[in-house]
Amino acid sequence: MLCPSYRVSFRAHGAKMAKGYQLLVFLTSLVLVACNCPRENIHSLGQCAFKIECTSNVRGIRLPNECLEAANFPVTVTVTLKNVAEDYYPEDPETRLLGFITSLKITGQMPKTNLTLLQYTYRLQDLNLTNNQIERIAGSPFYYLGKLETIDLSHNRISDLEELFRFETRPYKLNKLVLANNNIEELPQDAFDELSSLVELDLSYNRISNLKEEPFANLSSLETLRLNNNSIKNLNGAVNNLQNLKHLYLRGNQIQHIDVESLKIIIHLETFDVSRNQLEKINSVMFSRHWKHMGGHSICKIILSENRIASLPNASMEISARNVRDLRRYSVDVLTELDLSNNEITEIAYNAFHSLLKMISLDLSRNQITDFSVNADDLQFVKKLNLSGNHIFQLYYKSFSAMGNLENLDLSHNKLYEIPETAFKNYFSLRILNMTFNDIDSVENLRITRFHPAGGVLDLSNNGLTQLRIPYGEGARLMILRLHSNNISDAKLIELIHQNDLKNLDLSHNKIRELNDTSLRIPVSLNYLDISFNMIIRIGPSSFYRAGHLKTLRLSHNQLTKIEHGAFHGLSALLNLDLSYNKFGYFNSEWLMDLKSLVVLSLRNNWMHNLDYKSWFGHKPDLRVNIEGNRLSCEWLSGVLQNFNNGFLKMHPVVLTPTISSHSIEGIPCIEKTEVLSQIYSSPMMSDDRLLVSNQKILEAVKEQTYYLRRYVMRSLVEETERAKL
Repeated sequence: MLCPSYRVSFRAHGAKMAKGYQLLVFLTSLVLVACNCPRENIHSLGQCAFKIECTSNVRGIRLPNECLEAANFPVTVTVTLKNVAEDYYPEDPETRLLGFITSLKITGQMPKTNLTLLQYTYRLQDLNLTNNQIERIAGSPFYYLGKLETIDLSHNRISDLEELFRFETRPYKLNKLVLANNNIEELPQDAFDELSSLVELDLSYNRISNLKEEPFANLSSLETLRLNNNSIKNLNGAVNNLQNLKHLYLRGNQIQHIDVESLKIIIHLETFDVSRNQLEKINSVMFSRHWKHMGGHSICKIILSENRIASLPNASMEISARNVRDLRRYSVDVLTELDLSNNEITEIAYNAFHSLLKMISLDLSRNQITDFSVNADDLQFVKKLNLSGNHIFQLYYKSFSAMGNLENLDLSHNKLYEIPETAFKNYFSLRILNMTFNDIDSVENLRITRFHPAGGVLDLSNNGLTQLRIPYGEGARLMILRLHSNNISDAKLIELIHQNDLKNLDLSHNKIRELNDTSLRIPVSLNYLDISFNMIIRIGPSSFYRAGHLKTLRLSHNQLTKIEHGAFHGLSALLNLDLSYNKFGYFNSEWLMDLKSLVVLSLRNNWMHNLDYKSWFGHKPDLRVNIEGNRLSCEWLSGVLQNFNNGFLKMHPVVLTPTISSHSIEGIPCIEKTEVLSQIYSSPMMSDDRLLVSNQKILEAVKEQTYYLRRYVMRSLVEETERAKL
């Protein structure tokens, strides 16, 4: 595409230039020039600050004179250069602009390139060369870039780093180098010799297997090293000289052993991730940390998940004592998170965690632990403990006795057959207790006095539970109780009347067949109840009379064919009722007369052919009724929508997915009259219903006027009596 060059006068546009330099000046020319940098891709970000996007090259643009030599304020130019050829060589007019670029992103297909244009970008600070299919970079293109701070060469095909990072003067500002997702197999010993200022180095997702050359020896400022997802088998002391290293990522390698020399550096780390390797044994020193180089609030993360570790040995008591002295001496608030999930652990020594001072998180999930017996004092700061996916059948009080800070305990997928008698008795901060997928068939006592002040969650779903009783004085502040997917057939065996803080109860996916006025032993505080996916065929009168504050009731996926009158007596506050996926061939609105506040009713997929809605003519709030998946006639639907749109009826039929077809009205599917099994409603009856509504409104108006007239008469009589006394 060709376009005429733009002649922009400073005199004519001086005001605009003074207000943030809204335009760049295009080189004056009488010939056509390529529109490589469209005007709409040139943006002013402030005084001498620009963002430019060009294709192939940057020919034809220059900065305003005020931003050139001897500028009184910083010049920042961010350029994105697309579709650059691998042999691109800038022409003389371009080199002047290149000299002012501070941030540059280049994209294109350039397997073999020497990046010639970089020799002119001597002010460059940030360079992004990702996703360019670069295989080889010839020469030393970064040689003159002494102001570089970050280089990103990720997602290319680079395999050779020899002589790549050479500089005229040492780049003291370069702090981040990203080489992730390349084809690097070897790291030359001198590859990073001139990068002593580097703080973060990312070599993840390459093919590195050998670290014998000690390529990081000169990286004295390095704090973060990412070597994850390579083929490394041994560290070979490669990190031994990194005295300032804080974060080491080795996930997804083939490491089988960590040598003693490397451990001397590892114990200084805040993050040590050696997950998804082939470790079978670990040295207890690996859990120890020296705190003297850490300042303020630090969280140490030790991630050893997805290895082959079979046992955890006792910690070295000498090292633990030294760490305590160091911690007190330097007054540092250091917390530790330890992840040992997805291993083959069968044995844990009693003092295995003794050197982990202030451990706040411990993950031992998906191992082969049968007996969790450890020193309780080592767990006193733990807030999150995950023991799920093991073979634990019993818990010991001595292991849990000091865990007063525990908030989240996951015991799911084990072989527990009961809630331990004393293990949780001192817990007052518990927020979430997950005991799903165990073998608990009965709970007579919860044995937890009270949950966290903000409320607690107890999940006992997917057990063989048939009954549960929480007596008075237990389970205070329990707000959510999940009992779904059990063997509960008699709802009255779930005794919860003393749980005055309970808000949410899930009894779905059980075997309940009937509800009556004695079935639900629930507290009045409940506002959400789910009894869906059961086998309920009958709901007797006053079945929910205890749940006066209930807002949502789910009864979907049962076998209901009718609702007895008074079944929902007491649910005056109910807003949402789900009766979808039952067997209502006919539904009568009179069944729901007690639900004065109902605003959402789902009758989806009941195959109804008839819905009698006459009782909803006097319903106060708007009522959305989902009728999707039924067999209601188009004549019926037309009459309902007409009454709703005319304001006679508050009931509004809706569907989740509107349909546009010959058998739909306002997006709601219906069937023709000839297909309807039974036609109950006719036009005269609808007229009578509308007349009834009109009469009701007239009566209400007369009643209101009578009320005010009576007050007026009474006040007049009182005034006459007072005057007579005078």
